[in-house]
Amino acid sequence: MATSPVSTTGPLFQAGGLASGLDTTSIVNSIITADSAPLVQVQKEQAAYQVQISTLATLTSKLQALQSATDGLATSGLAPITADSTYADFTATGSAPAEGSYTVQVATIAQAAKLRSVTVSSAQDPNALGLTSTLQFSIDGVTSPSTAIDMTGMSLSALAEAINQKVPNVTAAVVYTGSAYALSVTRKSTGYSTTQGGALQVIGGDGLNLQTIQYAQNASLTVDNLQVTSQSNTITNAIPGVTLTLHGQSNVATNVNFATDTSSSAAGIQSFITAYNDVVTLLNSQLRPDPNQAATNNPLAGTNLLTIQRDMQSLLSTKVNGSGAVQTITDLNVSLQDDGTLALDKLPHGNTFAEAIAADPGGANKLFTTTKTGIAALVDALVQRQTEPSSVNLPDGSTLSVDGGLEGETTLLKNSTTALDDTVNYWQNYLDNERTRLTSEFTAMEQTVSTLNMASNYLNALFAASTNTSYKTTSNSSG
Repeated sequence: MATSPVSTTGPLFQAGGLASGLDTTSIVNSIITADSAPLVQVQKEQAAYQVQISTLATLTSKLQALQSATDGLATSGLAPITADSTYADFTATGSAPAEGSYTVQVATIAQAAKLRSVTVSSAQDPNALGLTSTLQFSIDGVTSPSTAIDMTGMSLSALAEAINQKVPNVTAAVVYTGSAYALSVTRKSTGYSTTQGGALQVIGGDGLNLQTIQYAQNASLTVDNLQVTSQSNTITNAIPGVTLTLHGQSNVATNVNFATDTSSSAAGIQSFITAYNDVVTLLNSQLRPDPNQAATNNPLAGTNLLTIQRDMQSLLSTKVNGSGAVQTITDLNVSLQDDGTLALDKLPHGNTFAEAIAADPGGANKLFTTTKTGIAALVDALVQRQTEPSSVNLPDGSTLSVDGGLEGETTLLKNSTTALDDTVNYWQNYLDNERTRLTSEFTAMEQTVSTLNMASNYLNALFAASTNTSYKTTSNSSG
């Protein structure tokens, strides 16, 4: 009886097929992703801190923009009383306390004392003058020993450089006449407080032969026949609130008229309102964040923000003027909206902004120009409290420097971010090591499986060969 051949559906020995179908890279990545949850959480915390730091920087910038807007109004007010013309001998800037006119007559303008040396053929040759002495300058009779210059072996250029570095009250330069060089020395400030000759004098300086080529001169003018003398060409005390800058001396009487200028009033108040609203809008986004964006907003803590909000609102109720039609900013028809922002001319009653300015321009000006209690001064104080350090007196008599509110919060957030760096580094190192370990283990496993597969293939081949031999032998016997 013939024996039937053995029928098989696959190799007799198998190792599960791991070496031929398993994506070990994806498996490792999936495990690392799952293990990364703590690292991701810490990184989210750091990202949230960075958002808050950025928000604080933006708030600081907006507060400073508000400060700039009010500082501009602190100088001129909303309705400045300005000179209504230009003049040949001077300019008149600032705001007078009331409309009116003044007669200004400029006899002399202030000028600085100047000295000039002898000429030489070379500015670089240290032997051109053969200098060996010491040089000093006396300013209005005052000489500082620390400014003495030993000129020995110096060229004219080197001496000019030494003067500029060592003598704070003068400037020196080498001038070229077209055929020779000379040292020119000019006092930095104009005028004199002693005598014209004593404004700038030379002590020593043998060989230079410094001579006065321009004497110092004080400015001299009259304002409504009142004599005014000044070492400077900038006169700030002749007309209250007005600066006269002199540039000519024709000695001709000039009538200066001051009138209220309301042309820029609307632009001035609107610049304040815009800057104010920018701050309030940002505060609102932090104090009342959108719940639909809570995951990305990372709003700031509210304690200091509430303080800023209250300080902002107090600007509106501050009574700067004790009398007149305009005592607070709301008297200019500036109203508070439901969201805390300001609007101009939205009230259904009372004077419009233009009417309020016209009714009391002086009061409108004082809202911003009044020192200490005016809106500009209050904004300055608010911004300083939030952005600049202050000194606190301690019981032992010493002082402690304390960061401003926003500045302190920024420092804390930056420190918190830095403190998490160690945690990030720990988890990053852990994950790197874990990836290395898993990759190594899977590689070893693949090598083992590959070896087993090779052995399986070999055994299956032997088995197949043995089966074929047995079949042929049986077949031959049957025949």
